[in-house]
Amino acid sequence: MPKRSYMSALLQGKCPQCREGDIFKYPVTKLSKFNVMNEKCPYCGVGLEPEPGFYQGAMYVGYAFTIAVIVIVGLVLYYLGDPSEWVYIGIVITLMLLLSPLNYRYSRILYLTFFGGLKYNPSLSQPK
Repeated sequence: MPKRSYMSALLQGKCPQCREGDIFKYPVTKLSKFNVMNEKCPYCGVGLEPEPGFYQGAMYVGYAFTIAVIVIVGLVLYYLGDPSEWVYIGIVITLMLLLSPLNYRYSRILYLTFFGGLKYNPSLSQPK
């Protein structure tokens, strides 16, 4: 079994330590449960919440995603003809509502990867 790359594991929402187990229990398409996380990695058993309240810091990552969407939408609309401010507002609100499950997940995945203290251990990704 080939080892999963860093970017592949990040994009697929895999555990930062083994790059095999899922961080979230359900796929993002199951909108009623898109936010349910595994307490421990199903593959290697590492705790996915290093301390109580750990993911409060992920709000800053989600905020950065939101600002990036606003800037990108603003630039695209400006170069497509500079519509009224209500068009900007409507499109940004609609996009953010549609992207909120992804924003939630990836802000937590990135926060866990960068600040969770979990380092990749290649020996854990070997077949059992």
